[in-house]
Amino acid sequence: MFKYLSGANLTVSLRYNLFNTLNSSVFSPICNLKKLQVTYNEIVNVDVIGLRTTEYLDLSNNNIYAIPNFCKTSDESFVPHLKYLSLAYNAIRTINKESFKCLNSLKDLIMDGNRFRRLDNNIFALLHNLRKLAMGVNQQLKQIAPFAFNSSSLQVLHLYSNHFQYSESKFKKKRFNPRTIFQTIPNLTELDLSQNYMNDYDIVQELFSSTRNIQKLTLISSFISAIPEEILRSMPNIKSLNLQGNEIELWDKSLFENLPSMRELYLGGNNIHVINETSFPASLLKSLEVLELSGNQYRCTCEIKWFLDTIRMTNLSTKMQKKWPSRYTCYYPEHLRFTRLADYFPTIAECNSLNIVYLIIITGCSSVLILLFCVIMTFKCQINFKNALYLFRLKQRIKHGYYRLESSDDFEYDAFVVYCDADRLWVHGVLLKQLEHCNLNICVHLRDFDAGDTIINNIGNYMAKSWKIIVVLSNNFAKSEWCQWEIDLVQERRRRQGKEVLILIMYQQIDSKHMITPLKTLLDTTPYLSYKEGFGEYLFWNAVIKDINKPLNIPPTSIF
Repeated sequence: MFKYLSGANLTVSLRYNLFNTLNSSVFSPICNLKKLQVTYNEIVNVDVIGLRTTEYLDLSNNNIYAIPNFCKTSDESFVPHLKYLSLAYNAIRTINKESFKCLNSLKDLIMDGNRFRRLDNNIFALLHNLRKLAMGVNQQLKQIAPFAFNSSSLQVLHLYSNHFQYSESKFKKKRFNPRTIFQTIPNLTELDLSQNYMNDYDIVQELFSSTRNIQKLTLISSFISAIPEEILRSMPNIKSLNLQGNEIELWDKSLFENLPSMRELYLGGNNIHVINETSFPASLLKSLEVLELSGNQYRCTCEIKWFLDTIRMTNLSTKMQKKWPSRYTCYYPEHLRFTRLADYFPTIAECNSLNIVYLIIITGCSSVLILLFCVIMTFKCQINFKNALYLFRLKQRIKHGYYRLESSDDFEYDAFVVYCDADRLWVHGVLLKQLEHCNLNICVHLRDFDAGDTIINNIGNYMAKSWKIIVVLSNNFAKSEWCQWEIDLVQERRRRQGKEVLILIMYQQIDSKHMITPLKTLLDTTPYLSYKEGFGEYLFWNAVIKDINKPLNIPPTSIF
């Protein structure tokens, strides 16, 4: 096919086709194939035998479920010159240290948008020249081993949009270790942790204790309400800090001191009300090239006069990019809401000391009235206070003696599918495809059971690892003795955890002659969904997905 291109130095793009297999031996005649893009196809299987000269390989947006084999022998690579590899937006679930063996020249590895549940220790340790690693949009990620990112060469790490919880509770469950997660990346200069949960002050402070060489830190929409004082002191070389879309209102006046390298600061879309002379050191305002403060809830009072005067008398507005003045508006008081800050001119007369005295008097009187009100309410609502105290003590006891299953995070799989083998084509071709497209981790016996163990043990073990049980009902199911035995296990799970744990799907109406008593009892006591192809199918899948995500109404269980 490519024999007439044997002497060319080529870039080949095969995007937006319907290939399901990539047999790269067809590219062997091309002696200097430097760049190959086979994106937006339906590729499942990949071989890289014919890509010896390739430096750039993009296989993103396919259906690849396993890392391709890059090793010709134990020491020789099929792709010795490969520097860039993208396997983003595929269906890869697991990676290990051997996955990237024989990629000695690789510098950029893009793994966004896959289905990893956990990242083990040292999985990138064999990539001695790795410079950039992107592992974002992996929303099934539940566990990161202490030394998962161990790499002396890594400089850029993107872990955005994983919705990973960097919290004390997850640390106690050993889902990650804030002390070591970045400790073994000594040359890390750029880190993106946007759209994760980082609202635990102490954990955030510990997380960045070993990132001394960071120059660019991005934490967009990460639920941060307070910036730890030590976070920037551990990053003396930081040039760009992006905290847009968080819940920050105030910070210590010393936070931004002694940052001579800082050139870009993004604090837009937070809850900042006032910018005054203590917000930023004068040296920082002078050295910054970008200061992004748009989309905050500014109070148009005398408190903001310094900020407005500084913008009008200096070149500060040129550092606000193109969002000044349109995206800088008043939020308070009500009569000035949505007024542009550029159109607000507080006068000296409005902001003199007399107004401050009035404010102090009003505040004092208000405090006395509030205190008086509290005293009166204390006498009138003694019973309510006693009830509140009882509830608080009860919660404390529950906290120390009981636990409740919180969510599917406590399980390895979102759902376990019970079905008859005769219905396998529909289960694997339709059901699994729909659910896994919605980032749900589904367990089916044909793919996930442990080899060598008995089928009975496998069923028991993997049902226990699953948050919900999906039962696919049909005539084939009702006639199967094996499926009837599984119904007994399903009923036992229902007795222990309630009917919400089961999702019954009537794939095919069951004839009365095949309706056994346990199955009829199950259908009489548990709501079920009926599948019908075509009209209404969208509503059916919506109902199934909502059922899987619906919490279990389990009573508290004693741990003693």
